[in-house]
Amino acid sequence: MRMVSAIIAFVLLVFTVLHVFIPNHLFAAAVYGVGAFLALVTVRPRGMGIYTARFFALSTTVVMFFCFAAFFTMAPGFEDGWHRTGAALEGFGMLLSAFLMIPILSCYSCVLKGEGCDHLKNSEDSKRGAFFSVPKDLQQHS
Repeated sequence: MRMVSAIIAFVLLVFTVLHVFIPNHLFAAAVYGVGAFLALVTVRPRGMGIYTARFFALSTTVVMFFCFAAFFTMAPGFEDGWHRTGAALEGFGMLLSAFLMIPILSCYSCVLKGEGCDHLKNSEDSKRGAFFSVPKDLQQHS
């Protein structure tokens, strides 16, 4: 999964660099940059606290839904052959980045569930429920 996260971070970094040089797309470049950062953090999640993982999971969700919303806001303005124009870079970029955020969110969710993470099992935060945690009755059956 680390390799997948590294590839996703690289792709989003390429999108960031492509959009940085377009003056009207600086906000899109910032969104891609945040997505790339969130993906890079999942490459080495060791020692990440529950609150940090929760913050990054929520941030990833916000970036993902922003990208979906941006694409579907652009979609009604697309004309025939839009995929051969400059709108394709922004449209495909937003749609692809939204889907690329799903495995990143999955990584943060796994960190929060703490399955197999010894440093999280003994922490004080793991004794109480969290937004992205496994329900107590399922933990007892596994």
